[in-house]
Amino acid sequence: MRKGLSLYLHIPFCNSKCNYCSFVSVVAKDEVKLRYLDCLKKEIELRGKEFGASYVVTTIYIGGGTPSCLPNGEIKSLLKTIYKSFTVKNDAEITIEINPNSLTKEKINEYLFAGVNRFSLGLQTSNEKLLKVMGRPDSSQNFINAVNSLREQGANNISADLIIGYPTQTISDIKTSLNLLTKLNIPHVSVYMLSVEEKTKLKSQIEEGGLKQLSEDEVVKMMDLVSQTLKFSDYERYEVSNFAKPGFASRHNKVYWQRLNYLGLGVAAHSYLKNCRFANTSDIANYVRFLERGDQVPVCDLKFLTKEEQMEEMVMLSLRTNEGLSLDKFYLEFKVNFAAKNKAKIASFIKSGYLVLNQKTNSICATDKGFMVLNKIISELVF
Repeated sequence: MRKGLSLYLHIPFCNSKCNYCSFVSVVAKDEVKLRYLDCLKKEIELRGKEFGASYVVTTIYIGGGTPSCLPNGEIKSLLKTIYKSFTVKNDAEITIEINPNSLTKEKINEYLFAGVNRFSLGLQTSNEKLLKVMGRPDSSQNFINAVNSLREQGANNISADLIIGYPTQTISDIKTSLNLLTKLNIPHVSVYMLSVEEKTKLKSQIEEGGLKQLSEDEVVKMMDLVSQTLKFSDYERYEVSNFAKPGFASRHNKVYWQRLNYLGLGVAAHSYLKNCRFANTSDIANYVRFLERGDQVPVCDLKFLTKEEQMEEMVMLSLRTNEGLSLDKFYLEFKVNFAAKNKAKIASFIKSGYLVLNQKTNSICATDKGFMVLNKIISELVF
């Protein structure tokens, strides 16, 4: 029986670059995009020959960048190449990331016809002034229009992204954005606490004094508001940054947290197979040159994980989820009694209200309070 495999496709193109974005993405002409896509299809075919006979694809995630900024027909062509190169389950979850201002009814029809069944929309905030501060040429009305267009054509599995902790953002802004999402009954919400990355316009704006970072206390209050508001509206916090109505948790997201096999395709895409992590080059020009020259994928940063590193990852990734760290699974995989080895630390975190022991599943789980200091908890528990 073939094992499951998830695919991630990186589309490194946008109509404009957001001030906070540190992902590998550029603004480019259609001929540049098409040249890259030819290389991506070649990589898909090469990886299909390498892994297609051993795995069956259970989820596909097309991210970026902004996949919806590609010319009409290109997403369909990419998925056609995948279907030819891999065996894809009939019920596979297939997600595409979209910016509302680049979505048309023609593209929705294309995506649905090609098999896309989950749509991730970048809202970030419903505050028009804040969108401009972020450098996003979009609006909350564009978001509403995109949601309505998707539903009119039968697409109901919709996710929205929110950013919290952005300079000038207020609690009132968060409330307004959440009210919009709950009013529209968006079934999945991903909430990201802002991280100021190097070589971004936002980093320069803060260093030059044009913008001021919010305090940690302010951001914690915002995340607490998000958690409580969505919980009241029947969303489950199934992972530290992800909330979903029943039946709408992302299967692809869970692959990452459960350390299942996934293969990254495209520039800067990361993979995890057989306890080995590796990534493609993050240089778009180098990626294109490499694949146009020959029949080898430009892989870098290949690393086989030691037993200790595997244990650390299981702790770190499991505690991000509402299911927590299964003590039985940990022992089964590593023959180590995690609870006994960390008895005093675990007891201290439970007493402080950061962790709970789920006796039914024999798992250690973070509370909402614990999610706020998860990095501290993990750093003390890892081997």
